[in-house]
Amino acid sequence: MALLDFQTSLAGLVRASNGSDPSRRVSLTDDERRYLSDLAGNAAFRFTVKVQRSWCAGRAAKAAYLTLSILPGEVRDQLLEEWVNSGGGTHSFVGRESSAFLEFIASHLVEPSHELTICRMELAALRSSEGSLRFKRPESSRIHRPDGLLRRGPYASVVHFYAEPERVLNALVRREPCPAISSDITTLIFGPGFDRLYTRATSSELALYDRLVSPAAALELSGEGFARETMQRLLDGGALEYLE
Repeated sequence: MALLDFQTSLAGLVRASNGSDPSRRVSLTDDERRYLSDLAGNAAFRFTVKVQRSWCAGRAAKAAYLTLSILPGEVRDQLLEEWVNSGGGTHSFVGRESSAFLEFIASHLVEPSHELTICRMELAALRSSEGSLRFKRPESSRIHRPDGLLRRGPYASVVHFYAEPERVLNALVRREPCPAISSDITTLIFGPGFDRLYTRATSSELALYDRLVSPAAALELSGEGFARETMQRLLDGGALEYLE
């Protein structure tokens, strides 16, 4: 047995929880496969696996604390189990683990729903917070240059609330019934330069952000009716940036 094959098989055995054979993709002899099969039934090894999975689940739970805290217990447990089974909970970089887990959770939630909104809000806040460590407001004079191209900032996000945000947050935190899903949507724009990392989006700010699905020149945007002041506010907040 090659060392790499052994390490791969052993790691797969620790991670496996559904009766699958983690050694199928590696080259092992019959004796080596029997050794791994016997190991899987060893009480000490099973204890090690249990501890490792518990550690992974705990790490993942911390990575998406707010979102998980508002989900029903059975949904939360199922998501954690699926995430750990897929290899989650082992990443040494907490921010990256959080982002990936929140994206995973979001893919399992109904849209629109207040739970999905909170999940996206937690992800948006995480990204903006990470970006704030290196964010610098651009020079305001650059917006007047004819060759200045604008694009969405890499740490920016928009989050739609289907009721007044404060009502939704208070209801979820207090475990009270949430307000009904409304067609009257409130949108928050997150960016590393905003106070508290977000601002309530005006209709013109949201329209500009939506417009910049691909880069465009400030001069072109002005010709389309977007005010320079709107561009500058989003630039200052990190929701937009100049394309170098």
